[in-house]
Amino acid sequence: MPQEIVIKTEKQYEENMIAVFELQEKEELTAEDLKQIDIMLAAGERYETDHL
Repeated sequence: MPQEIVIKTEKQYEENMIAVFELQEKEELTAEDLKQIDIMLAAGERYETDHL
């Protein structure tokens, strides 16, 4: 699993945020799931700061 996600386009940003939502919908989240959510949200925040 990547330690960092770099989002370069609005489409990647949208796909990332949809993936976060879908992952959060899982019935039971593992520690790995929570870690992945944090990485994905951080990538989204960086994109928002830099491009929106």
